[in-house]
Amino acid sequence: MSMYLTFTIGKDKRNLVDDITDFHIDNSASTNPQWLQARQNEDGMRQVFVTVKNEDGSPFNLTDCNYWFQGKLPDGIHKIIDARHGVTLDAQNGKFRFDMPKQAFTVAGSYVQAFFRIVRNGESLTTLEFDLTVLADLVYNDLVPSNYITPFEDLYGKLKEYLVKFNGDFDAAMAKWKKDVADLITELNADISGINLTITEIKTQLASLEAKIKADGLPTIADLTNMLNPIINRLDKLEAKEKSSDLLTDVGGGIRDIFTSQISNMKARINPDLVNIGMINDVHYTDRDSFWGPDNDAETGITHLLNIGEVSEKLDFAVSVGDNIDDNWGDNHFSIKRIEDYGMTWFTALECPAAVLLGNHDDNSSHAKSSGATGNDYLVPDSKFIQAYRQNVNLFGEKRNGNSNYFYYDIPNKKVRVVGINDYENPNTLDSDGKLKYPRINTSVITGAQLKWLATNALKVSADTHVIVMLHCPIDGTIKDNPAEHCYNHDVLKQLLEAFKNGTSGTLTSSTTDFPVNVDYNFASKGTLIGVFAGHTHTEEYQVINGINYVVNLNSVGCAGNAGNRILYFDTKDEDSWSVIGIDTANKKVKSTKFGRGTDLDFTY
Repeated sequence: MSMYLTFTIGKDKRNLVDDITDFHIDNSASTNPQWLQARQNEDGMRQVFVTVKNEDGSPFNLTDCNYWFQGKLPDGIHKIIDARHGVTLDAQNGKFRFDMPKQAFTVAGSYVQAFFRIVRNGESLTTLEFDLTVLADLVYNDLVPSNYITPFEDLYGKLKEYLVKFNGDFDAAMAKWKKDVADLITELNADISGINLTITEIKTQLASLEAKIKADGLPTIADLTNMLNPIINRLDKLEAKEKSSDLLTDVGGGIRDIFTSQISNMKARINPDLVNIGMINDVHYTDRDSFWGPDNDAETGITHLLNIGEVSEKLDFAVSVGDNIDDNWGDNHFSIKRIEDYGMTWFTALECPAAVLLGNHDDNSSHAKSSGATGNDYLVPDSKFIQAYRQNVNLFGEKRNGNSNYFYYDIPNKKVRVVGINDYENPNTLDSDGKLKYPRINTSVITGAQLKWLATNALKVSADTHVIVMLHCPIDGTIKDNPAEHCYNHDVLKQLLEAFKNGTSGTLTSSTTDFPVNVDYNFASKGTLIGVFAGHTHTEEYQVINGINYVVNLNSVGCAGNAGNRILYFDTKDEDSWSVIGIDTANKKVKSTKFGRGTDLDFTY
C-alpha cells in the first residue's frame, strides 16, 4: 500500500508542545497536517512516497542525500532510527521513497513523534512531523517491541566481518569494531537521543564479552561462538531475505521452483555494458473461468512480475506493455482489484525505474462485445489506472502529458529515451443504443493530443540521443495481420515516426473525423530510432519497414493459440516469457534476450 506525503521546507510549521514532559503534538494546529496508517505485522509493503519542496514551491534538490525515518513508538518507550530503507526516486524533483520496516509496526496506537531526516555530507534537516497510527492486529498479536537503530544493526555485520578478516584474533577485531562505534557516535552527534540509545545498546552487547575477558582472559572459540551466534543468525536471516528479493516474494506463493534456474541463467546473460530495458506484456493476470486455460491457471501471472523483478537490479528501465490483467466479463470490482494488485506488485518487486502501459483487456470492455451490455458502469475508469499505475506521481522522473498513461523517460547518462505510447485512448462514448461506441477490446485509438505531444515533446531530443518506442498494439500495417478491428490514427503515428527518423517537417492530418488530427512537426535533423516494440498478438514478429525496426514480443501468460485450440505451458519452465532489450549505442546494435518461451533476436538500427 502506498502513501504520499509532501513537505515544504521553510514553510511547514506547528505550534510548540505545551508540556515537554507530556509530549503530545496537536496536528490540527499544524500548517501541513498529514497522516500515515498501517497495521501491526505489516512488513515491507507499506511504502511512503515523499515529495520535498522549497519554500517558494520549487523542488528541493535531493542529490547525494540519504533518508532516515525517526520515530517514537506508541508505547512511549521504544524508538526507530531507520537509515536503511530510503530510496531516491528523482533527486532533481525532490522525490524519494521509504519502505517502512516491520519494526515500525510492533505497537498499536499513535506514534508520539514521527518524521524524516534528510542527510547530506554530514549535515541534515528534518521534515515536519506526520501523524502515524498503527491499527491493532488481534490475530497475530505476539509482537515484541524493541528499539530499531539501523546504524547499530549495521555494526553487527562489521564485527562478524572483522573476525574473519583478522583470522579469529578477537582483540584486533574488537579494537576495530570499537573504533567504528566511536565513529558512529561522532556521526550522530547532532542527535542526542540517537547517541544515548546507541550507547545503551552497545554497552549491553559488550558487557558479557568484556566480563569474560577480565575474568578468564580471551574467550575460547566455543565461548565466542555462543556469544555471537544470536547475532550471526540474525544477520544470516537478513542477508538471505535480501538476496531473495524480500519485496512481495509471497505474492502468488512467491518465486516458483520451475523458474529459479531460468532466473539465474537470465542474470548471467544480461550484458552490463549495454543499456538494458525489461519488457513484459500480455500477462493477463486473472482468476476468471478457464478462458486462458483450465482451473483459472492465468492467476499465476502475478508471479511472473517476481521473475523479472529478480533481474531488475541489472536493468536501466522496465515497462509492462499492456494487457496486464484480463477482463472480468461482468462487474468491474474484480478488475479494479487486480489492477491494484498488479500495480503494487510491479512497483514493489522491481528495483529499477519502471512504468505500465494500457492494453485492450485491462478495462473490462470485452463485456460490451461479449454480452451486448449497455452503459459503461462495468468499465474500469481511467482514474483507477492513474492511481494504480502511478501516473499522477511520476515516480522516476518520467515526463507525461498531465497524468497521461503515455510518457517518456530518459535513462540517466546513457543518451537513451524510452517513449511509451498509449494506443488505447478510447473515450467511454455511448452510441444511439446506449452501447459502448469504442470498446478497447477491439478498437485502438491514438488521439491528436498525444500525437501533438509526441511531435513537440517526446521526439524532441538531442542529435546524440537514441529513442526506443513501446506500445501495446502494433501499429497497423507493420505486421502481417490487422492488429485490431478498428485502428484510429495508426497511420498518422507511423508517418510521424518516419518523419522523426528522416528529419523532415510537415503537418499531420487524420483520415477519420472521429478523432481528428492537425499537428505540425519539424525535425531539423535525422533522429536515431532504435525500434518500435509491441505485444498484443501473442506471437513473435520482426520486420523492417522504411528503415524502422518493428518488433512484436511474445505473451507472458502461459499459453498460445486461440480459445478452444490452446497450447498450454502452465506449471512448466515455459509458462512465462519476457525480454531484456540490450542496446549498444556505440555500434547501434540490439540484442533482445528472452526469458522462458521465445527466441533471442539481434538486429542493427
